[in-house]
Amino acid sequence: MVYRQKDFNSPPPALTHLKWNNLKARLLIEKSSHKISDKCYRDCTLEPLSALYKDKCAICERLRGTELQVDHYRPKKPRNNKTKTLYNNPGYYWLAYTWSNLIPLCSKCNGNKSNKFPIIGWNDLNRISDHNNVLGLNPFAPYSLDWLQQREQPLIVNPEYDTMPERHFSFNRNGKIVGRTAEGVETIKVCKLNRKDLVWERLKIREDYVNAIKSAFDDFGIHNDENELKGELRATFKQIKLNCHPDQGHSYYNLFIYKYFDYFIDAKLPNNLRGVSTKYFNEFIK
Repeated sequence: MVYRQKDFNSPPPALTHLKWNNLKARLLIEKSSHKISDKCYRDCTLEPLSALYKDKCAICERLRGTELQVDHYRPKKPRNNKTKTLYNNPGYYWLAYTWSNLIPLCSKCNGNKSNKFPIIGWNDLNRISDHNNVLGLNPFAPYSLDWLQQREQPLIVNPEYDTMPERHFSFNRNGKIVGRTAEGVETIKVCKLNRKDLVWERLKIREDYVNAIKSAFDDFGIHNDENELKGELRATFKQIKLNCHPDQGHSYYNLFIYKYFDYFIDAKLPNNLRGVSTKYFNEFIK
């Protein structure tokens, strides 16, 4: 997960078009019983959200393109599961059409997250459940992301609010993501960030790098040309570095590979190549 700077005060013009005024007025009267129009929040924001996130899922960082869906960071509808009560919450109906509450997710992250929204303490007494000040709070700013984040302390990391979302996560060599904070642990759990398809994609990224490096040394064994070896290795190292860019898929995982090359790459090479590849890599990064 990587930070995305969104201007919360400048929503897409289509989202604030006059034609939606009556709809938004009804929302505040009907509250949770309001039939939310996806044409308003989805059709008006999917394109700008996809552009902001470079067609990536906000949470798992997969490049999903047209599969991306607009998710409500804070659920638009209440959750009242009779048996699995852990994630029940009153919902945040008034944020249904609010730009600061919308993020793009792949279908799997969106389906897993659904209307779950855990907060520190889990107690509904800590939650804001109405756009009116029914709790007598002062100050009271239910549309302010800053105020809401401080008031409720969510356990799902928000890549638009947290300027360093990566601090909540790390990766193991087995392709699994690990939570470094309570927020990281809960985000991984809720969105199932160690599901098979994601772990496979991460392992495939590392495997491709390892195979490219092995191929470079195989060519060296045939041609005994160190300049050729350095050129092939440099191309692979450069690709790893380029894939660390926030606009690339799985950029934070690639950054871990780049920062901990010996752990992720060198350790997967044959014994006779270990250390040698790291030597060339260290020369590259210098």
